[in-house]
Amino acid sequence: MFYLLNSPLKAISLFAFPLAAAVLSGCMSSHGSVEPEPVTESARIALPLTNATTAIHAKPSSAIRYGRYTLANTSPRPEQVDLLSQVIDIQIPDGLAPTVRDALTYVLRHSGYQVCPLNDDVQLLYSRPLPASPYHLGPISLRNALVTLAGVAWQPVVDDKTRTICFETRSSSGLARSADSLGSTTDSQPHTGGE
Repeated sequence: MFYLLNSPLKAISLFAFPLAAAVLSGCMSSHGSVEPEPVTESARIALPLTNATTAIHAKPSSAIRYGRYTLANTSPRPEQVDLLSQVIDIQIPDGLAPTVRDALTYVLRHSGYQVCPLNDDVQLLYSRPLPASPYHLGPISLRNALVTLAGVAWQPVVDDKTRTICFETRSSSGLARSADSLGSTTDSQPHTGGE
């Protein structure tokens, strides 16, 4: 060994190659492999042997190790749980002359919801032509977009079981409160521009 240290090139190669191999072997990892955390006794779910429908209450872990240095969040985003809170940005094509029903259907097309069937009460709303102002909506939540398209005289009624959205007329007191709240929000905002 002493005779190798007299030659600097041999000494460097004697120590450098094993050191480089050790460093490079530590950097290699499998990308995209999911390594779930071990299941603890409290996280296990025992399903009954009967065909009865049961609710499963288990608290899933909020993050799992994904790869060597990455943690992935496994919790759903809020807009995935409450579908009406998803943020949309839509542009009604200018060549169309849509009715309010056409616009509502267009807004709901990727949401998982649909407009309820036509009845005598909402025929008045659905048959109205869409004003020019809501041709571009967004970024806005789906819930607020529905209220904007229907107007202050109509209240959306959501049936989450069938994922349909119907509209009913607001009471006169509710309509007055909506008009007051709209007036107070527009008056409290500062005016910008040429006035």
